[in-house]
Amino acid sequence: MIKSKSISNAIFTNCEDGSISEILKNFKIKEYSEMHQTHSDKFLIIKQSGIYKADALITNEKNLPLIVKTADCMPILVSDDINVSAIHAGWRGLQKKILEKTLSSFNKPTLKVFIGPHAQKCCYEVKNDVAFYFKKFIVKREGKIFLNMTGVVQNYLNTFKIKYEISDDCTICNPDYFSYRENKTPNRQFGIIWI
Repeated sequence: MIKSKSISNAIFTNCEDGSISEILKNFKIKEYSEMHQTHSDKFLIIKQSGIYKADALITNEKNLPLIVKTADCMPILVSDDINVSAIHAGWRGLQKKILEKTLSSFNKPTLKVFIGPHAQKCCYEVKNDVAFYFKKFIVKREGKIFLNMTGVVQNYLNTFKIKYEISDDCTICNPDYFSYRENKTPNRQFGIIWI
């Protein structure tokens, strides 16, 4: 489990941390909100627990954890000391500006962003159709094309001088994490944030 150094209640799990119910029980949490994630640019502001069709949730309710599930996509947890958010961002979400759209609801001067383990440029091979959208963030090696999702997000956050922490763990090559690309696993790790 990775805990944020700058956001009070923000964690990323790995494949040994157990089910979401086991993890939340350890934190004495009974209700939570999660997403039916579809690689969209849709974010919702919510007030109660449930399953929402979106790729980002925002709340200012206390004791209402937001959960993002990933197995190569980028899990992003956000806080501005009033609101918190959990964001799911793969290449499709980044191309559709899910991060920028979600952060438009936040107070940027107090914003803190925590980015968890995801497919990194060492292993995240893509084809020309994906590379087309991310020309500045492509690495070419041995005739193959790799996407640097980390660089895409860092570029945006640095432009607006937003404080962030970012994991350099790659879900594809690090066995501590589930990777859909590596073995089509149905399992996911979790990003969890609450006030």
